Amino acid sequence: MTREDELFKRLRDGDEAALDELIRSCYPGILRYCLWHTSDPQTAEDATQETFLKAVRHIDAYAHRGKFKAYLYKIAANTCTDLWRRSGRSELPEPEEYIEAGFERVESELSLAQLLSTLSGKQREVIVLRYVHDLKLKEIALILDEPLRTVQSRLRSALKVLEKSL
Repeated sequence: MTREDELFKRLRDGDEAALDELIRSCYPGILRYCLWHTSDPQTAEDATQETFLKAVRHIDAYAHRGKFKAYLYKIAANTCTDLWRRSGRSELPEPEEYIEAGFERVESELSLAQLLSTLSGKQREVIVLRYVHDLKLKEIALILDEPLRTVQSRLRSALKVLEKSL
C-alpha cells in the first residue's frame, strides 16, 4: 500500500490530519506547475490554493484509484486556464523565466528555458509534466485529456527537437 493509499484510508476513516498531510505532500509540485503557467508568483499561489480548494470541496466524490496526483494536476491545469481566460486572454502565456532554488543549477547548466522555448506549447507541456513533475505518461494523458498515443508522440517529437538543439 502506497503512502497516498494509506492517507486516503485514514481520510475515509475520518482522520482530518490525513487531508492536511496529503495537501502538504502535493503542494510544492502543484505550486511549481502553476508558476510555470502564470505570469507572477502571487497568481501562481492563488491558482494553487484554488486548486486545493476545488480538490477538497469534491474529495467525497473522488474515487481513489492511486491517481490523486494526476487528479490534482488536472484541476491545476483547468484552474490556470480559467484564471488566464478571466484576465481577458484566450490562451495560456508562454512560460516566464522563473528560477526556483531546485532549478537554478539545471537552468545555468542546460539553459532549460531556452531549450524549452524551441518546443511548441503542447510539446513543452508534456516535457514539463514528464521530467519536471515526474508524472507517468498515463497520468499526463489524463491531465491533458489526450489519448496516450498522442502524448507518447508529442514526447518523442519534443525529445527529437531537444536533441537537435543540443
